[in-house]
Amino acid sequence: MQGRDTQKTVLITGATDGIGLRTAERLAEWGANLYLVGRSEEKTKAVVQALRNQYPEVSIDYSLADLSKPSEVKKTALEIKSKLNKLHVLLNNVGAFFSKKVLTGDGLESTFALNHLSYFLLTHHLMDLLKATPNSRIVNTASQAHVGVDLDFANLQGEKKYNGWNAYQMSKLENILFTYELAERLKDTDITVNAFHPGFVASKFAENNKGIFSGLLKVAKVFAAINLDKGSDTGFFLCTSHMVEGVSGKYFDKSRIKKSTKQSLNIETRKKLWTITEDILRDHL
Repeated sequence: MQGRDTQKTVLITGATDGIGLRTAERLAEWGANLYLVGRSEEKTKAVVQALRNQYPEVSIDYSLADLSKPSEVKKTALEIKSKLNKLHVLLNNVGAFFSKKVLTGDGLESTFALNHLSYFLLTHHLMDLLKATPNSRIVNTASQAHVGVDLDFANLQGEKKYNGWNAYQMSKLENILFTYELAERLKDTDITVNAFHPGFVASKFAENNKGIFSGLLKVAKVFAAINLDKGSDTGFFLCTSHMVEGVSGKYFDKSRIKKSTKQSLNIETRKKLWTITEDILRDHL
């Protein structure tokens, strides 16, 4: 445990369940002021109140948003900037798995919209806050699920065919590609950008689905998953540790730098993804 720090402000998306919630709890114990973003009003308010009760010495604020909708991401960023004048850490953590293809109200495929586009767009709109805060950090929750897949730019949103696991794998590869490209673009600043694999965690992840995959996943969690403390270790480490000051454009597993796949290291792929993402989000940038 790092020494307490009541000067840092950390924003976490996907903060009401799983490793997002556990990381929020650990950061509050560490002494960070928190800004949480959640989709469910009931769950988010309950989490915020519980944290305020347990850690009255830190500031805890929140916004409600469905981050699969770019318009809500932008609106939430404006709300955040109206409340904060500094942001030491942005932890892009929200994510979900959809076994069947689900379109958002904007006509976007839900996995791509939530797991990738929200990271890109929220980071874009909070960049001025991050630049105004010395030595700020961007931490992106990725996954070893990126292993064994490459981006199919003709099928980014399941235009030709949809497979839930493949869509999730691609979204985690996109998280890493985004991390590497953003780190390159910010190399002349003091902002660091890193991604990490939390591990296979016993959480409520993917329990929004039904069918065989959901059943198998629940069984696997019983026998193979790590607990939330271990699952939150690397994210907490990247948010707080002095050991990663100045370290940027890396992928971490178990709080150590790990080499990601050959596909994730393809510079042409990451630049193409960036350009396509900007084009998809052009009305919200």
